[in-house]
Amino acid sequence: MRRTVGSALAWWAVAVVVGLLLGGATSFGQQHLPDGLRSFANSNSGWTLLAFAVTVVCTRWASARRWWIAAGMGLLVFHALLQGYVVVSTLRGFPDSYGPGDLYFTIATLAGPVIGLAGLWWRAERRLLRAVGVAVFAAVMIGDGVSGLLRVVETTGWLYWTISIAIGVAVLSWVVTRRLDRLRERVVATVLTAVGAGAFVALFGVLSGGA
Repeated sequence: MRRTVGSALAWWAVAVVVGLLLGGATSFGQQHLPDGLRSFANSNSGWTLLAFAVTVVCTRWASARRWWIAAGMGLLVFHALLQGYVVVSTLRGFPDSYGPGDLYFTIATLAGPVIGLAGLWWRAERRLLRAVGVAVFAAVMIGDGVSGLLRVVETTGWLYWTISIAIGVAVLSWVVTRRLDRLRERVVATVLTAVGAGAFVALFGVLSGGA
C-alpha cells in the first residue's frame, strides 16, 4: 500500500510539473500562434487535448494504471495547465486570475478526473472502456468546436474550431474502425460522443451565460 501511495504521489507530481509547463506555453501560444489557431491556447478543447495526452503517456507505465491515480492525474494536470497559463500571462504583463468561483476552475474540477480516466481507458483491455474513453475525448473536441463556431467565431475566426471538430471526428473514427471490433462497442462510442458533444454545447452555453 505504501508503494502504491508513493507511486500515486510521484505521478501526480509529474502531472503538476508538466501541466504548469504546458499551461505556461499556452500563454505564449495565445500571442504568437497564427490568428486562426490562437483559440487553441485558451480553450476547453486545447487544454483537454493536452491533459488527455499527458494522462495517455503517463498511464503507459504500470504504476500509473490504477483508476484513482489516473483520475487524480487528470484533475491535477488540468488545474496545473490553467494555473500555468495564468501565472505566465501575469508575469508577461497580462494580469489574470484563477481560483474557486472561476468558471474554468469549476470546469477543471469536474472534467479533470473524467479526462484522466479517459486517458487510462484509451488502451484498456476491455473494449467497452475503450469506447467510453474515446467518446469522452471526442465529445469535448467536437462539442467545444461547435460551441466556438456558435458563440465566438466572429472574434476568433473559424479555423481552430473546425480543426477541433475534425480531431474529434478523426480520433473517434480511427478507434471505432481500428480498435473496436464489436458493433455494440462501436455504437456506444458513437452515441456517447454525440450525446456528450451536445451536452457540452448546451452546458457550456449555460455556464458562460450564453456569451
